[in-house]
Amino acid sequence: MKNFIIRTLSGLAFTILVIGAILYGPVAFAVVFGVIMVIAVYEYLDITMGKSFFTDNIIAKALTVVTAISLFVNVFMIAAYGIDPLYVLFIMLPLIGIFISNMYVKRFNEHRTVEVEGELRRVPNGYEVFPFALASIVYVALPFSLMSLVLFDKTGVYDGRLLLSMLVILWCTDVGAYLLGSTLGQMFNHRLFKSISPKKSWEGFFGGLILACTGAVVLRAVGLLELSLCDAIVLGMIICVFGVLGDLVESQLKRNFGVKDSGSIMPGHGGMLDRFDGALLAFPAAIIYLIFFAA
Repeated sequence: MKNFIIRTLSGLAFTILVIGAILYGPVAFAVVFGVIMVIAVYEYLDITMGKSFFTDNIIAKALTVVTAISLFVNVFMIAAYGIDPLYVLFIMLPLIGIFISNMYVKRFNEHRTVEVEGELRRVPNGYEVFPFALASIVYVALPFSLMSLVLFDKTGVYDGRLLLSMLVILWCTDVGAYLLGSTLGQMFNHRLFKSISPKKSWEGFFGGLILACTGAVVLRAVGLLELSLCDAIVLGMIICVFGVLGDLVESQLKRNFGVKDSGSIMPGHGGMLDRFDGALLAFPAAIIYLIFFAA
């Protein structure tokens, strides 16, 4: 019971923080979501590269985070204040620094081979995990940065209703998947992707899809989502499908690195990466649809 109360309170507090930041204004959004992104990047780096890598090259971690922040801030400034998009090129400076910093790590320059079945094979020295620093920018920082593109209307006025609606639809997906998955999913046992997430079922997926589309229609009806009925339903479908895929992608990541949760910052909920795993794939896909295809 105690764990349930803690989990409920931490989840409620986080939800209020996220919704409040979106509705309060652009600066509140930038600060709160920027901090969330930095935490998620840290979690991803700790999972994939391990703490031992950063014992040797803490500069690489710092520069990766600086690159992520630079991308987030630049996209936000472009969307909010109309600065020249060319300023985004400045993210290349810390990115270049990551590569250069590896040259000064002693063990990255020590190369040994062993003979295995008549073939000489390289002995890992830690350098092989370096690409994950770049992956953190694409997988975590870029999706968070793209959220700024749906925060302002065509006249440049801040309006957080669309991003909030996208979050609500994503939450509807989770709730629908849980409700139908814990009932019909347990009854019929049609596994969605057993090797990655044994508890997820097709019944849960369709429960999430139904509630996501229903949620989108309701949000449109109450005026939060200013889209045509068709676009609202399509948006619900996109966020559900890619949200589920995002959850599976992060589950596969954690399984491959032997990690249960991405972090422990939220009691009972894990880390920021766990909270936004669905959004990392769903929101970029949804934003592409909204910008290029929605009426």
